[in-house]
Amino acid sequence: MKKTLCLLIAALLILGMIAGCNGTTQAPSNEGEPSTSTDPSQPGGSDEQPGDEPLKIISYANGAEPPVLEPVMSNYAATSILVYNLFCGLSRIGENGVAELAYAESYEVSDDGLVWTFKLRPDSKFSDGSELTMYDFEKSFKYMLNPETGAPGNDLKYYVKNALAYNSGECTEDEVGIKALDAETLEITLSNPTPYLLDLACTYIPLKVDEIKNNPDWAKSPETYISNGAFRVKEMNPQVSVVMERNPYYYDAENVEIDQVNFMFIDDASVELQAYRDGTINVSDNLNAEAIAAYKDTDEYQSVSKIGCKYFTFHCGNVSDARVRRAMALAIDRETIINGILGLTYAPATGVVPYGIHWGDQQYRDVAGDLLIENVEEAQQLMAEAGYPNGEGMPVLRMITMNNQEDIDTAQALQAMWKTNLGIETEITTYESAVYWDVFDTDDWDIARDGWTGDYDDPTTNMFLWEAHREVNEDGTLKDARWYNLPNSIKYDELMKQTYVELDFETRMNLFVEAEKTLLEDMPVLPLFFYDDSILCKPEVTGVLKSYIGHVFFQYADVAVD
Repeated sequence: MKKTLCLLIAALLILGMIAGCNGTTQAPSNEGEPSTSTDPSQPGGSDEQPGDEPLKIISYANGAEPPVLEPVMSNYAATSILVYNLFCGLSRIGENGVAELAYAESYEVSDDGLVWTFKLRPDSKFSDGSELTMYDFEKSFKYMLNPETGAPGNDLKYYVKNALAYNSGECTEDEVGIKALDAETLEITLSNPTPYLLDLACTYIPLKVDEIKNNPDWAKSPETYISNGAFRVKEMNPQVSVVMERNPYYYDAENVEIDQVNFMFIDDASVELQAYRDGTINVSDNLNAEAIAAYKDTDEYQSVSKIGCKYFTFHCGNVSDARVRRAMALAIDRETIINGILGLTYAPATGVVPYGIHWGDQQYRDVAGDLLIENVEEAQQLMAEAGYPNGEGMPVLRMITMNNQEDIDTAQALQAMWKTNLGIETEITTYESAVYWDVFDTDDWDIARDGWTGDYDDPTTNMFLWEAHREVNEDGTLKDARWYNLPNSIKYDELMKQTYVELDFETRMNLFVEAEKTLLEDMPVLPLFFYDDSILCKPEVTGVLKSYIGHVFFQYADVAVD
């Protein structure tokens, strides 16, 4: 807590210099001084001379400081929320929360659904004013795919023809099904029909690849951090904040009202709540039970569905008996954890595909049903069958989690329930968020705090995580759950492969249900709850968008100024 409070004090000092706490600040007067102009191609520059007009500023708590700000080198939410305010793809999440065209002004799809041809908006530019073409989109995608880049997240490679083969070193980049036919035209050839490609394309952003290759540290300085979204980087204050300003070269810049967004790094929800209450921030996104109780009945509280699931991952190499893993999943009272301990509004996870994913006009979860329900008696029977009646002979399990209060409370609740219901002893170790995932990549744990929020409205966005071929690193070592080369993992992999080629909608959705049941038979993960997403906005702030994947967008926002 002491460290967090120190960071908050530092944040307050910097905010005092860069922004008014009430979301506005007076621009300095040039009266009596020679007039000056700024270069809009440089960070901090502007196309406008605001004079005495107050700037419209949002100060937002981003949670933990992102481990990296390079878009292709991270799939962490702390990074992606910043990235999708700085970058924009062929499509974007629109003001109504649905994917719409962005840098692409139009597209055509072939009769077989395999070839999509996009046309670029005229005069498209990067945030430094340089030209943006479809050649940049092609280069960027192939840069992400290049195995030498080592990008950890890139869903499009599982849909674009030969993309996965190239990423695996099995073909050349020229064979990848993405080609800039000219500066304004991009052709994407898919492996199979993908009707939700516009959702996927929201995450497909252009980079200045040649400059990135020449400067590996490009993402560490405002002067070299070139983007193309609604905002661009103005300042980087390590451990405190990233300050963004409106990008005058954004294709829709005339409809962006916000002049500046301060992304504050506050890693403790209670400290964030105090920062919101005292006006240090005017948008809060990490709400604890106290915040929800205080604001849920006010106009400042907003909540949306989010296609994510909080779960704990088993190290299947260490906890190798599926009966033990399933027993631990059946022996916990999710409602008590969510409502009684955490004071949150989430839904108990009865599978791994969350609410928000649709099956036609219905929710997938409602059609697939509840595949995981608390059953202590069955859990105890499974433990006895595994040779550990009442936990006798069961080694102490090492549980790791992050050191924020919500994760600590969750881990302690699980620890108590497993001890009471199954006789299982656990030892909890907490880590700072900056090092947690490094520990996760080792074998020094048995069960670990984990979770995932998908990117588009289809079950694959959550279920791809446990496909067997994705569980193997390039050097042959296993990652995440280490659920690999087992009968059910092989079956799961085959079922998921079928979903990528099946054209009949109902048949495809039923394949997902069968795959989900197969996953939960072995329980390499322990689903806890499905996310909804709440946010607090001060009364003067309107139009902040929370998407179904939990990203916060400020390009549609406004701040009322005096």
